[in-house]
Amino acid sequence: MELKNIYHLYRRAAFGIRPSEAKKLTSFTREEVVDKLMEGSENVTPLTVDLSEFDEFFAGDFQGKLKEFRKLIRKNASKHLEYNAAWLERISTSKEALNERMTLFWSNHFVVRDQVLYYSVQYRNMLREHALGDFRDFTKEIGKAPSMMKYLNTNRNKKGNPNENYARELLELFTLGEGNYTEDDIKEAARAFTGWGSRMDGSFILNERRHDFSTKNFMGWKGELDGDDIVNIICKQKACATFICTKLYRYFVNTNVNPDHVEEMAEVFHKDHDIKNLMRFLFMSDWFYDADNVGNKIKSPIDLLSSIYRVVPFEFEDHRQQLFVQRLLGQSLLEPPNVAGWPGGRSWINSHTLMIRMKLASVFLGNGMIPSESFQYKAAQGRTFGDRLKVSSDWSSFSNEYGGLEFEGLAEAICAPELKGGTAQMFKEVDGFSKREISMQLMSLPEFQLT
Repeated sequence: MELKNIYHLYRRAAFGIRPSEAKKLTSFTREEVVDKLMEGSENVTPLTVDLSEFDEFFAGDFQGKLKEFRKLIRKNASKHLEYNAAWLERISTSKEALNERMTLFWSNHFVVRDQVLYYSVQYRNMLREHALGDFRDFTKEIGKAPSMMKYLNTNRNKKGNPNENYARELLELFTLGEGNYTEDDIKEAARAFTGWGSRMDGSFILNERRHDFSTKNFMGWKGELDGDDIVNIICKQKACATFICTKLYRYFVNTNVNPDHVEEMAEVFHKDHDIKNLMRFLFMSDWFYDADNVGNKIKSPIDLLSSIYRVVPFEFEDHRQQLFVQRLLGQSLLEPPNVAGWPGGRSWINSHTLMIRMKLASVFLGNGMIPSESFQYKAAQGRTFGDRLKVSSDWSSFSNEYGGLEFEGLAEAICAPELKGGTAQMFKEVDGFSKREISMQLMSLPEFQLT
């Protein structure tokens, strides 16, 4: 497999690849490389922080101890910072790279925001577990997760007074998309999810007194349908496969959707709803590697941070500063803006964020400064221009991986688009600069903003 295609695959399917690892893969076929990528995510490792106090609490008799539980939640609230940092580190370093990429994708598809860390960790690990599994089973588990039930009010959904929030978003944002269901379908689906709730420890429970056992009529199916039945019926619709594949195409291939390619994907996905099979088909397709689909997507803030880390590993001395940078760029891992998630694409870039993004490498690796007069910056830091971030960087790792590369190899490893015209000529004429300095210049280019 060609080196340029290996870099492209791993930038999109993972979070990049080191040059030494990429070079080893050039002796393998595309099928073998994709198989190795898949094999790396066969075993899923949960991600957590120290939640032992919750474990001890739930190991005993926790019934009727809501006040104690709330105290525990407040006591552990600060660990959200620790969990955010642990997640970014996992994204930047995990050998289960495809699974982590898919977990990040699904976290912006099945969106929740939960201030209870115990449930939030539980939810993200559920995403990891199902990220490459059966979409039907995945969607059923999503509806039973306490974070989702709280976020979209399923836990307030009861017979005689159904709450339609979850049913509406399930159809509109999670499975079918607008135009592929009716208002009556929303109402009937909401009735099917009545009585769904969770115990304090996050386990699912069906409250039969609140559940509507009567007949529902949903998308032409009639019977005593429950929530799992609703998901099964939804997945029978070809529109579901098309909707999911369109979203995956925008994320992994190109924001300008090719309907023929999406139709190919949907044909594969609709057969068995196996996410892993679908992703294998995607990464094996010739069109995935077309020039028009390489280096054409704007990196999300998380992608940008992890791609800098891949070149020169770095670490914030204070987790609060890491969260501050994420917020400054417009994407903090545990704080989606709403149920629709981050729109991505060009929304990542504006006159303020572009300036910040292009200075990040020098800020993290060269003891630089973030120039900002934004309201967010003042509110978060209480200061204005020129505050330094405390970041330690591992340049020895850079030297081991990138030190032996000539300029062309360095540029290919760091930037997704090929450098052309004046930019390429400028670097070729550079004399006397170290590999370290050249790499920082490469990471300050507009081309580095693309993947």
